[in-house]
Amino acid sequence: MTGSNKPAESDVIILESTGGISYTCVLVSVSENSFTIKLADGCESGTYRVFVKRGDRKKQIGTTYINIVEGIDFTPDAGTTVYGVVSTADGPVQGVVVSDGVEVSVTDERGIYQLQSEKKWGYVFISVPSGYEVPAEGVLPRFYQMMKGDAATTERVDFSLTEVEGQDSYKVFMPGDMHLANRTGDLGQFMDFTEDLNSYRALHQHEKMYAITLGDMTWDLYWYSNSYALPEYLNTINNQVKGLQIFHTIGNHDYDYKAMSDEEAGSRFMDYIAPTYYSFNIGKVHYVVLDDIDCSNYDGTTSRDYEKRVSAEQLSWLSKDLAYVDKSTPLVVVMHAQLFYPSQTEGFKIDHDVLNTTQLLDVLDGYKVHFVTGHTHLSFNVTPEDDVTGGREVYEHNAGAICASWWWSGYLTPGVHISPDGTPGGYSVWDVNGTDIEWIYKATGWTEDYQFRSYDLNNVHFSMADVPQMPAGVPTSYLMFY
Repeated sequence: MTGSNKPAESDVIILESTGGISYTCVLVSVSENSFTIKLADGCESGTYRVFVKRGDRKKQIGTTYINIVEGIDFTPDAGTTVYGVVSTADGPVQGVVVSDGVEVSVTDERGIYQLQSEKKWGYVFISVPSGYEVPAEGVLPRFYQMMKGDAATTERVDFSLTEVEGQDSYKVFMPGDMHLANRTGDLGQFMDFTEDLNSYRALHQHEKMYAITLGDMTWDLYWYSNSYALPEYLNTINNQVKGLQIFHTIGNHDYDYKAMSDEEAGSRFMDYIAPTYYSFNIGKVHYVVLDDIDCSNYDGTTSRDYEKRVSAEQLSWLSKDLAYVDKSTPLVVVMHAQLFYPSQTEGFKIDHDVLNTTQLLDVLDGYKVHFVTGHTHLSFNVTPEDDVTGGREVYEHNAGAICASWWWSGYLTPGVHISPDGTPGGYSVWDVNGTDIEWIYKATGWTEDYQFRSYDLNNVHFSMADVPQMPAGVPTSYLMFY
């Protein structure tokens, strides 16, 4: 905060917890770029809305996560730049994997980890261990925290866990390609999805449930023209979905097209949502979220010249992460863009745009891997031939789209909301029992047993006249959607 936007020394800072409890905190000091407060008695670790109170007026200035730590009898090793304790209310947790996106460490018997971090990404995250959950801020699980100091400063960052039951058998929802932009009725149709999801959850309320998005929650081209970007997406989904932790994957439309580098393009996702790659455990399955969109060629225009690639840095991190995962543990690897793609003439082949698929498969060698992807707005499953995977046990699920065909089908043809391949808009539901995994596609507004319909095309007629609202300017390449 600078200039007229910074608080006055006579102002009062109010912290409001997610439970609605308010704490009045005294301002200790105010500078051009920051201010310091003394926490009120009773404040606990958690997420708070931050208000400035001046006289009778009160204004929210943001949210923050407060981590209250106790002193520990511990001296970091030479070279350590970030360390901390991972614990529950009952004490420390040993064996928790911690990373800064480059280096990987693990907690000892006192729950303490250390990292010799250069703080490239500015955050540190834990791979949530099996049988535990982290606190949530709305739908976002808070498994990562931003670091405050530079690379030369040693700092402490702690994490809290809650031990949970029910991870022997649970559900994971896989919603992909939402493309929210506040246009063509998309927010109304999105509410149809969230109502369907909430109704489905109510039918299975005694089961443990989580969700992982498949990317493209937003539509970058409308971040500026429609003022609908990642913060607006969070506001939308937090208002409509309660009590469900949703892990997020970055998609090509969740990058800032005005950026001039890959790191700059993804910075807003990291600011508002999560790291672009990380891992976590639920029950007996290890989940890995990767970013296979490389925006290194971005030039600040709408050209959006990206390539499908998993960066060498991610592959290096992944190999370190998997060093703590037994080969018998199933892996679910979630990315936005597909590795494989259907070809009418060649069957399923490696997509030539994924430039280092072979290197990714090399890192995953020895594991049974389920890839889950989006991007295509199609629904297909792939078990590639051995000559493609090198004999590795690989299965890819390309899991359809919430928005079906970019919200246009439902907008131009109300009641007919379908993807290019005829799949209704919807999401995947995975049932995980131990190491056994089953999955089904759930069409929005339909029961689980609604899977497909067949037609005698000798008795079917369809033409563009059936879509009278089709805009004249729709490119010919999109007409296949109808």
